[in-house]
Amino acid sequence: MRVSTLSWFYLLVMAVWPPASYGACTITNTAGDDTSTCNSATAPGFTDTGGNNTLDITATGQVIDNVTYGAGNDLVDINGPSAGIIGDLNQGDGANIFRLNLGSVTGSVDQGSGADVVQISGGQVGAVRQASGIDSYAQSGGTVLSVAQGDNRDKFFMSGGTILTFFEDGDEATMTGGTIGRVDMKLDDNVFLMSGGRIIGNMVAGFGNDFFRISGNAFVGGNISVSGGDDQVIIEGGDVNGQTLLSFGNDSFIWTGGNLHSFVLMGAGDDTALLQNLVNSQLAAAQLVDGGLGNDTLTLDSTKADDPGLFSNWEAIQLHNSHLKLGGTLALGDSATGTGVLSLDGTSQLLVDTGVITSSTAGELVDVNNSGVINMTTGSSSANDTLLINGNYTGEGAVLALQTVLGNDSSASDKLIVNQGVISGSTAIQITNLGGTGAATTADGIRVVDAQNGATSSSGAFSLNGIAAAGPRNYYLYRGGVSAGTEDSWFLRSETPVEGPVTPLPAPSSPPLPAATIRPVPFIRQEVSLAATVYPAAQQLVRNGLGTFHERVGEQGRQRDMRAPSGWARVYGGSSRQDLAGDLSTSLDSSIRGYQVGTPVFSRVTDAGNTQHLSVFVGQSRLKGKVKGLVDGMPDRDAGDITLRGTSVGLSVTHISPDDTYVDVVGMHTRLSGNNESERGIKMKTKGNDLAFSVEVGKPRAITPNSKIEPQFQVIWNQTKLDSQNDPFSRVSYDADSQLTVRAGVRASGDYIIQDLPVSPYVRANVWHTPRGNSTVTFNAEDFDTQRKSTTLDLSLGATAMIARGVSLYGEVSHNQSLDSQAVRGTRGTLGVSVDF
Repeated sequence: MRVSTLSWFYLLVMAVWPPASYGACTITNTAGDDTSTCNSATAPGFTDTGGNNTLDITATGQVIDNVTYGAGNDLVDINGPSAGIIGDLNQGDGANIFRLNLGSVTGSVDQGSGADVVQISGGQVGAVRQASGIDSYAQSGGTVLSVAQGDNRDKFFMSGGTILTFFEDGDEATMTGGTIGRVDMKLDDNVFLMSGGRIIGNMVAGFGNDFFRISGNAFVGGNISVSGGDDQVIIEGGDVNGQTLLSFGNDSFIWTGGNLHSFVLMGAGDDTALLQNLVNSQLAAAQLVDGGLGNDTLTLDSTKADDPGLFSNWEAIQLHNSHLKLGGTLALGDSATGTGVLSLDGTSQLLVDTGVITSSTAGELVDVNNSGVINMTTGSSSANDTLLINGNYTGEGAVLALQTVLGNDSSASDKLIVNQGVISGSTAIQITNLGGTGAATTADGIRVVDAQNGATSSSGAFSLNGIAAAGPRNYYLYRGGVSAGTEDSWFLRSETPVEGPVTPLPAPSSPPLPAATIRPVPFIRQEVSLAATVYPAAQQLVRNGLGTFHERVGEQGRQRDMRAPSGWARVYGGSSRQDLAGDLSTSLDSSIRGYQVGTPVFSRVTDAGNTQHLSVFVGQSRLKGKVKGLVDGMPDRDAGDITLRGTSVGLSVTHISPDDTYVDVVGMHTRLSGNNESERGIKMKTKGNDLAFSVEVGKPRAITPNSKIEPQFQVIWNQTKLDSQNDPFSRVSYDADSQLTVRAGVRASGDYIIQDLPVSPYVRANVWHTPRGNSTVTFNAEDFDTQRKSTTLDLSLGATAMIARGVSLYGEVSHNQSLDSQAVRGTRGTLGVSVDF
């Protein structure tokens, strides 16, 4: 009976006794779904293999020793400054969750198979292992020894904290912050998106089609390596200290920002690489971008690269809105393919000082397809740069920019050299003159494209872009020289070739040029004929401003009665065409407009009845004309337009006898200014001065009571000085002899009253003769003379009418034409008024 009573008492105590409790740390361990809470004190480690269990450790609660769960969906949540498990945590199979906010697990965390979740925002934990299943791992803080996610399509996110040693077996990873010792994603089609944080060592993916993207301020201290498969690596920012290795497969590499500090090796396969928005310092730090074996394509887009040695083993290199500086050798192709293609689009440049484009295998020919610019001018101060292409060159609306010393045949020039291949398509050659002063090319010319060792070129492969000129000469592009073996090379010439073994042909778009002859004809540019005509134009301007006595002031009978204060004013104009003998056989088709205003400043009548005036006058005039001449070896070609303005001030002394015999002495200074513009738009200013003196006499003889005849004689001396100028291609200076012009004429006049107005009409015939004189224009050191000898006949009709007391109108129209071989034809007229106040 006593025994029985004790047994019942034991059973009663056990029925009402609570579960194991260690202070505030309660562990529930049954075969069902258990929830254990530990917020202070400690509890020993335990094993609970049944149910879906929860363990919540907070504050200072701790479980001492290992915690093991069986299959089930278990949750472990640790959040406390000293909370944690002093040992390992094994959650077993199932969809398990592990959260660590504060605290620690001193051992490892194993989740077993299933769709497991790890969330770590603080604290410390040893190795985290997620077995097979679609697992998730997220870390924003704390420290973890290592992470292994196991098989299946796992997800990984890290924004902070540290994984001390490695992260492996991940599949889809995103990293915005934090630190990882190294990454090894192993098998599967892995994705790693890294916009921040640091990976201290290597970043590796195994077989599969992997995708890595590095951006922002991300840092990779070791290599990026993706193994076999069609992989893609994108570098948008950050820093990668080690190599970027893509291994075999048809891989893609895109680099648009950030910094690489070691090689990019694409490996075997048909790979592509895009380098976009990069500068040379970024590329130089990477040291090498290697395409490896296979049919590989490299594209530079909006990128500047200064070293062709950065790029090796590429079968195709494409430049889009980019420039590549070629100061060495660019080898295309690899040991298997042997060669390759370089292509430039219309916004790209190949900058060359001394460069070679060749194949990686000797004897193979490369292809260069150029829609952009091959530039040998930027950053170079010499005309000895060369680009050698061992293969074929095709221009596709391209430009070849060269520096050349524009002189004789031996002058230095940058060159495009094509070895063995075919030159085709269309390329415009743009020439920058490097100090050449212009000279005759009497042999082949200046070589700018050299076809070597059997290379051939099509007839339209090159044309000249813009103007190539130095001194007085134009330079034009020719296919072929005059010597044997030059048929497919291209030369600049400043004169027609002579007949020889090879007949050079002008490049397409050249102006009409003389054919090859036994004597060369120089290509004198338009601007030379224009400049050579400035002196004759100045003579016309001055001659019309000076005029004759009657053109300037009207009938001398009216002048005899004038006293100060009085004055006169006139307007005048005309047009003419004048042929000029000389080196350039120029002609000037011009019109002149002008006006003058004058007044006596002193007048007197002598006891003998002689009237004497000392007068001053001022005036302005303008000549506009068109010039033709010898241009590019072709005579009578349009050269351009000339505009010349004159501002004059003059002094005249006039003596008039009672019988109207007069002597008129005039001195006039004219300030000249203007500009020339050639047919192709080249402009040059004109500045200078002219000093002219005229002595004119006339003695009338009565024929009838109201008519008379008046022989006249006039001598004009003048000297024109023009300032030296520069046009875009030469220093231009002027020189001229002083000019003496003689006029002999006769004037028949009458005095009539018409409607109560005194009118004095007249007719006049003059012969003007300039016995000698040359003007010279010099372009650099080359002189061109224009002769000013001429004889012309001038027929005039004029009248003076007194329209009121002290007011007279006068005017004259005339026509002139040449009496010698230099054709002159023109008309002019003047209309004036004199007023005696």
